[in-house]
Amino acid sequence: MAATLVGIAAAALGGTAAQADKGDGKAACNRAEICFDFAWDDFMTSSFQRHFWYNDADHSNDIWGNVPDGNTSLWVANTAGGLWNRDTECAVTVYDLSSYRTPYTTFPRDFRSPISARNNSHKRCA
Repeated sequence: MAATLVGIAAAALGGTAAQADKGDGKAACNRAEICFDFAWDDFMTSSFQRHFWYNDADHSNDIWGNVPDGNTSLWVANTAGGLWNRDTECAVTVYDLSSYRTPYTTFPRDFRSPISARNNSHKRCA
């Protein structure tokens, strides 16, 4: 009983799966990841990127990773300059609004391109 309560408490205090989803956790955009880039540079540098394995219905709770000065206050929502879909199975649709509302564009597998800063959510295999 106590172990069950501890497990429930840990789950309640932990972040959502989307918040915990940081792809493989490495700086480079690697195979099978969905990668957003703050300032389009064709992913030549690994600064200001955010990687995912899965869908994310709300980018307003995600921050850019590998920021040179350690600033963690830059949100991903509406600030991406590029996307690289390295998903091995599916296209990825980027949405202008959270909760997968108002599709902006769909990126086929292994495609990278600059994008307008209209990225509040994304869904793979949509």
